[in-house]
Amino acid sequence: MGQQDVRQADSAELGWLNASWLMRIRRRTSTYSIVTAIMCAFFSILLLIELLERDMSPVEVGFSAALMAAGFVPAAAVLLFGRRIPRYWGLILVLVHAAVSVYYIGFSSGRQNAVANVQELPVMAMYLAWFYGARIGRPVEIAILAAVGTAMVFGPFGGDPIPGAAAAGLFGAANVFGLVVMSWICLEIGFFVRHRVRVEAQTDPLTGALNRRGLVRQMSEALRRASRTGRPLTIALIDLDDFKAVNDEEGHEAGDAVLKELVRQWVSLSRVGDRVARLGGDEFVMLLPDTPQSGAAAMLERMHELTSHPWSWGAVQVQEDETLEDALRRADAEMYRHKRGR
Repeated sequence: MGQQDVRQADSAELGWLNASWLMRIRRRTSTYSIVTAIMCAFFSILLLIELLERDMSPVEVGFSAALMAAGFVPAAAVLLFGRRIPRYWGLILVLVHAAVSVYYIGFSSGRQNAVANVQELPVMAMYLAWFYGARIGRPVEIAILAAVGTAMVFGPFGGDPIPGAAAAGLFGAANVFGLVVMSWICLEIGFFVRHRVRVEAQTDPLTGALNRRGLVRQMSEALRRASRTGRPLTIALIDLDDFKAVNDEEGHEAGDAVLKELVRQWVSLSRVGDRVARLGGDEFVMLLPDTPQSGAAAMLERMHELTSHPWSWGAVQVQEDETLEDALRRADAEMYRHKRGR
């Protein structure tokens, strides 16, 4: 299935995302903010329903009312006014949900609330994985599962079923095991999908090199690192020689093969921290951290001798506070000087 087919299929299957009210919100805020706001609204509605049931203690009523109000505030800020939610709010949401789950499972007598919170935990694990990644997601999820699992085992609903008992036996060993495994599966699925989406969004589909979006991200990180360490950063603009002749004489499939093979060779000849990006057509960029301009020139000369198709380049050392576009303009001028000198 081609990229256009995928987009058409997504458009048909996810048509609700194109609702006018949601499109207005999406233009003003972020996906993270919208998802977090919807979850806050959902949990606040559940708390409101609990308050209407009138079977809670005064302490639980006050606690639930406070949480409900706290959930409606970010939901309204995003869904009504298009505000952006700070990243730490979502983490607070996950931790508060875990604390509430521990309370209902380990200390409350409400079976319905205990079961509902157990069912929600795998969804929270996927949310945690998608928006916070493995570095934060795994340790947080381990702590949550340890706390909730302990509450399931030692709380009022733990243990083997007891005939005639109202509470005991709701959560046995199989339930605890199932919750841990399913939550962890959801967590790892979230990590995998997050990684695949980020890779595909920042990678050229033909050659596997970075695309412009990926280059901008890597450039930003490299500039911060160079500023922090005082180490040089060089960027090289590359243009293939006589590439049009390959397409005209041998066909576009042959041209694509040349592009893919060159990227493979550049990657194999470069260092671990170096990056190769495709701007479009036969124009490429190499990002060379910890490398002065003179060192980059020598490195590119050696690469040029070992690759299968001729190419020209211009390399410049990135200056402090210089943008990617400014650096590329200087590299482009350097490349044409290099061509004239050959």
